[in-house]
Amino acid sequence: MAVVLGYNGFLQRYPARFGAGHDSAAAIVVDGELVAAVEEERLNREKHSGKFPRQAIEYCLREAGLSSLDQVDLITYYWDMEEMFRQDIYNQTQAGLNAVEKTGLWTLLHAARTYNKITGFNDGVHRRAFERGMDCTLKPNQWKTVKHHLCHVASTFYDSPFEESLVMTLDASGECVSSMVGVAKGTQFDLKHEMFAPNSLGYLYLFITDFLGFQINNDEYKVMGLAPYGKRDVYRQFFRSLINHREDGTFQVDPSLMLQLQTTVTPNGVMLYPPRLAGALGPPRKEHEPITQRHMDIAAALQETLEHTVLTSLTAWQKRTGQKNLCLAGGVALNSTMNGVIAHSGLFEQVWVHTAAHDAGTSVGAALYGYHNILNKPRHFQKKPHRYLGPAWGPAELDGALKEFSTKVTASSVPDVAQHVAQALSEGKVVGLYQGRMEWGPRALGNRTIMADPRRDDMKDIVNHAVKLREGFRPFAPATLAEKASEWFDLTGLPDSPYMLFVVPVHQDKRSRIPAVTHVDGSARVQTVTAQQNPRFHAIISAFDKLTGVPVVMNTSFNVKGEAIVNTPADAIRCFLGTQIDLLVIEDTVIEKRPEVAQALLRERGERNKDSGRVVDGRINAV
Repeated sequence: MAVVLGYNGFLQRYPARFGAGHDSAAAIVVDGELVAAVEEERLNREKHSGKFPRQAIEYCLREAGLSSLDQVDLITYYWDMEEMFRQDIYNQTQAGLNAVEKTGLWTLLHAARTYNKITGFNDGVHRRAFERGMDCTLKPNQWKTVKHHLCHVASTFYDSPFEESLVMTLDASGECVSSMVGVAKGTQFDLKHEMFAPNSLGYLYLFITDFLGFQINNDEYKVMGLAPYGKRDVYRQFFRSLINHREDGTFQVDPSLMLQLQTTVTPNGVMLYPPRLAGALGPPRKEHEPITQRHMDIAAALQETLEHTVLTSLTAWQKRTGQKNLCLAGGVALNSTMNGVIAHSGLFEQVWVHTAAHDAGTSVGAALYGYHNILNKPRHFQKKPHRYLGPAWGPAELDGALKEFSTKVTASSVPDVAQHVAQALSEGKVVGLYQGRMEWGPRALGNRTIMADPRRDDMKDIVNHAVKLREGFRPFAPATLAEKASEWFDLTGLPDSPYMLFVVPVHQDKRSRIPAVTHVDGSARVQTVTAQQNPRFHAIISAFDKLTGVPVVMNTSFNVKGEAIVNTPADAIRCFLGTQIDLLVIEDTVIEKRPEVAQALLRERGERNKDSGRVVDGRINAV
């Protein structure tokens, strides 16, 4: 038996602007099979936690049936200190800089490399941190680093059903690389090109996220959700002027502006935006200021530029390599609108995106790379790998949670859970569903899910305001029966969409029937569900279809704004009691609030269909 443990996060003393070391996670591979993976945030309840993932590592060991780290053949970490501050950064950037900027960049890189050398800030720092974090002493050669973007590559390619593929990774920066392109075949990777920060689409998206008053590394998806409300042409020329496309598929994001954005930060972390940016886009928005049409137009132009740049690059790379399949990873690959554009373009026969394309996914990539490329083990194919890799909790934990909250909830059994839930949904109730093992990745796929009726025009506002406690412009995803998906959604370029990673058009004649999950531009981030992948979730949607003629339910993750997705049954009940979710199902148990508790919550929260955060006359009130 060969066992590889991969983990990420907990970068010590890393001086980057955008908090590298976030989204800590661990994953374990046993004889080529990914048997467990979980983010530390789900266990320590700190959203986007970058702490050392001890609890995640311990869970992975338990799930693999191991009692000690001595039983692990190899431990792999997602960051190679020797790859930081490479000379390639200067070589790739200097042509677009003036003399002062060139000198400043060269001096900064030289100083950083010297600092690392003098202080001994090398890979040994993180090996020792692992030994301290796990209270252990590792064997010689048991711990290895893997380059950040190779982890992204491994996470998506080895997880895919492809024997060979074009692979592209895109994020803000890992070590110093912001993008990697190559051809993967078998267990080999032929690197074609690396791009180095500040030449980074990920950083550009982060900076504009901050400019729009949202939190970096947390809220980029809000910008994606805001973009359809805007007019793409208003700021199109400015954003297009920032990108220099080359015929070979490479591109350069304006080096002078990006360098200024990375270095003009006050000691307390506040951005001082260059006059050129504010002159083109107007003043930056503060966090609690209303979102106006100007902000929507900026988001729209940014999103269009991302899509255009990546599609232009992929077109050239596909022509150069002749590859028919594409694998994507890196934080930018969670931009499901971009993914939908790529799939719909017809460039590739199939497009694969790792479900945890952000930094958490590098734990999986590190483990798979270690298994195949360090231990040199052969590859195993899973045509449809499941995504329920996190913890499950048994009857004892549920009984304990029900006892803890016995004065606030009642519990009962029903003959047919799927029919009971479908009936509740058809009556306009919001239902929390908690079952089995937790999903891997940021998307709820039916095991830690909140559901609602997609037919109600007001349901999006109800769930945003009274359940998720978040901005009203945020869209919700439809979960649909896989066998009927093509009747409702345009899946051009996609045989299916089981992991909610692609935004696709809703058929014109169906949009008015499912308004709660149809975004303002007629699109939806669809999840296709089969009975094999998730029997109970499929049964609920099927029962809802029989009642209503609509094989779709609204699906969103079981959490509220600022909190991680629920982990334990107690987490689920606590979230249930803090929101206006009407019904909670944990495995086979139906849980309801006691009447006095429900009434008190309604008084506290107010009427749940308020217009908070809705787009009205080109403005959105911040919430």
